[in-house]
Amino acid sequence: MIAETRLINNCSVITEYNSSVHTAAIGIWLHNGARFETKAQSGYSHFLEHLLFKGTQLHSSHELSSRFEVMGGHINAETGRELTSFHGRVPKQYASELLTLLLEMITQNNFSSNDFDLERDVVLQELAMLKDDPEEALEDLGTERVWGDHNMGKQILGTQASLNNANLHSFRKYMHHTITADKLCIVASGNFDISALEEIIARTAFNRGESSTTSTPAYQSVNAQLDIHAEQNHLLWIMPAVAYQAPMMAAYDIANHILAGGYDSRLYQTLREQLGLVYSIDSRNDHYSDTGLWFVQTNTEKSNSKQTIAAVKQTIEELIEAGPTPQELEFARQHLQSVLILESEDLEARMDKLAQDRLYCGRHIGLQEQLDQYERVRIEDIQAVLRDAWEQVSFFSTAGNGD
Repeated sequence: MIAETRLINNCSVITEYNSSVHTAAIGIWLHNGARFETKAQSGYSHFLEHLLFKGTQLHSSHELSSRFEVMGGHINAETGRELTSFHGRVPKQYASELLTLLLEMITQNNFSSNDFDLERDVVLQELAMLKDDPEEALEDLGTERVWGDHNMGKQILGTQASLNNANLHSFRKYMHHTITADKLCIVASGNFDISALEEIIARTAFNRGESSTTSTPAYQSVNAQLDIHAEQNHLLWIMPAVAYQAPMMAAYDIANHILAGGYDSRLYQTLREQLGLVYSIDSRNDHYSDTGLWFVQTNTEKSNSKQTIAAVKQTIEELIEAGPTPQELEFARQHLQSVLILESEDLEARMDKLAQDRLYCGRHIGLQEQLDQYERVRIEDIQAVLRDAWEQVSFFSTAGNGD
């Protein structure tokens, strides 16, 4: 049973109680990310994620770590372009304590100036590591180029300049305007005391703020090469996709799976099994509040670059022209529906979906509704979304194309 409550402190709470399990997944979602940062604040959202684990007014960083370990240690946090989350899955007897500590972290944080400087060095090291990861660096370049100057395209980790220029005063001011009740969504799935959780949240004092809004990023087709050392040539195709709540999202997801979403996909079978040009090829759709991107990425020997690029182009254009076979469509549909069913019994996946549904759609999208969305996708839908995307494709690589 899913219930949504807005408490007296203006905090949104979503609960899904399940007495048949012995654990609870609990998370706090903050509607904040790279999208809402100014140029001077670039990387602050991710930096915030780091600093909130450095201790509260009631518990030191070591004490937080110790308590999380006792609970099982399945505590994590992520920062994205639009959302930041702090969450964990614990035995049911620790549900209230986990929520209490997570709320402490965001409302009673107590990191020192020394913590600030040390953790900034950690983030700068993380940023420097991108130079050793051609795949990540190429995706960052591509995302920035296709979205131009819009914040959605900016590096989530920030820049060396923005991080070096950050100071404790400006960062605390940023936190005051960022961690506010109107931007928060707290979700619990599994076995827990609902009344106890709501009481903990209700007595927590949050800053009040105004929701941030930004323009929709305009996609632009562009080709570029990344100057980075790599033994192989890394290749990346980026195409526009749709928002999380868009009616055609199911068609994009099925098209993605048919194209390069698994071992039976068109590109994997062609490039790996038939031609032996690559070890693997990956494809995914990222869906956001008002836009999305479609990534296809692989790497190959530099001498094979031209043939690999031509094979990708031919495979996609053949799929657009003739469409998938009825069997391909049905297999992809069944695969994605099976994933949905499996995730419906995974508490952390349920928690994550409840949060994203609320933040992106304003309502929960049930399992049967999702299954039906996949069921309605037809061959011509696959052709249409792929044709529209491919007509706007952008291409990026780390080396010459073999010409």
